[in-house]
Amino acid sequence: MAAVLFVLAVPLLLIGCQPSPSVAPTGVAPTGPSSAGIPTLAPSVVAATAPPTDLTTPAPSAVAGAPACTPVDLKASHGLVEGATGSRITEVLLVSNRGCSVDAFPALGLRDSAGAALVGGTSGGPGRIELTPAVAYSSNVRLANWCADEPSFPLTLEIVIDGQQLVVEGSSFPEDGDLPPCNGDGGPILEGSAWAAEVLTPAAATP
Repeated sequence: MAAVLFVLAVPLLLIGCQPSPSVAPTGVAPTGPSSAGIPTLAPSVVAATAPPTDLTTPAPSAVAGAPACTPVDLKASHGLVEGATGSRITEVLLVSNRGCSVDAFPALGLRDSAGAALVGGTSGGPGRIELTPAVAYSSNVRLANWCADEPSFPLTLEIVIDGQQLVVEGSSFPEDGDLPPCNGDGGPILEGSAWAAEVLTPAAATP
């Protein structure tokens, strides 16, 4: 009986020692990255870049290339001195012997009989104006609010041209003993309107 059991047990032991067959996995998706659903980008096109534009700003000139006037180029004179309410006024004419430029509004000064400066100021407005030969330019000049002591007459009106003085020919401005009244603090007011062109005859336009 023992021999029979032994004979039956040997095949069972042999079967148990054989390796179990491997089962291939099914339904498992690959773990690698998938390209599905990722849009394909078209290669970008880089537009040609134009060469940089030269933005250098040319140095400003007085008036489109016109040189600045000097007192040697100019002649100035004034007409009658008239009184207005609280002011003394006159018209100044300016003539140039060549094409050049000055401030659009005159910078004016006033000196006593000894040449001492009484009143001085800057240009009354911005800009430049180009003067043409044979053309006169006029400005209405006004003096007001004189609160200082009586100066030594006659008084000389002048135009400041780039830091230099151009004497305005004519009688005393204002006339002796005819200074405008004092209207309050702030000192005297000496101002002129913008230069305006007036056509003259060749003889009158010669500086």
